[in-house]
Amino acid sequence: MVTSTDTITDEELVARCKRELPGNTRSYELLVQRHMNRVYSIVYRIVCNKEEAEDITQEVFVKVYHGLKKFEHQASFSSWAYRIATNSALDSLDKIKRQQKHTAPTPNTTPKDEQTDPLHLHPSSEAGPEESSIQRELRECISQILRQLDRQQARLLILRDFDDLSYDEIAALLKVGLSAVKMRIHRARLAFQELFSQTCGRGYLFSVASNTTSSGPKGSRPKKG
Repeated sequence: MVTSTDTITDEELVARCKRELPGNTRSYELLVQRHMNRVYSIVYRIVCNKEEAEDITQEVFVKVYHGLKKFEHQASFSSWAYRIATNSALDSLDKIKRQQKHTAPTPNTTPKDEQTDPLHLHPSSEAGPEESSIQRELRECISQILRQLDRQQARLLILRDFDDLSYDEIAALLKVGLSAVKMRIHRARLAFQELFSQTCGRGYLFSVASNTTSSGPKGSRPKKG
């Protein structure tokens, strides 16, 4: 009897990879197919460039391939893979920061790409030109702030507010206590808010608050818990 690949868990696929790689890559290919879109979306949302996101996504799965033998299930496979994606994208931001330290951001560079990313904030079909412009400016502002934030703070915000990982999952990934994770994320959100106000202006902060639901770090708006 043939088992549907949909019923095979990530953990089972990882176990098969440990037994079968490098000779048999079928289980690894299934993992790639299962998580490719999500990894690409995470990376694209951070770097805001289609070609760069595609290159980084390929690099992520090369790192996954070489790291599977040592993967110990301290967190889920998806959390582990998304952490690699986040770190790889942040590495790219660091490189951009070094290369363009004194260069102002170029506006309106990725509107076509944004339409293909389900996790990226984009105008609804009924959005008018003014609303679309505000949303585009918000994306650009968030990308700029991520470049300015401390690397660890940016990583925490992405894990929690972009990737929607739970506090428990983040604590497991970072190997620290739950209370420490909550405090670090709280401080990261405060830093984000301060930079948001400085970069975009306090008036802008409040004018776009209703548009930030799916655009980025939730620290830019009130959040329960």
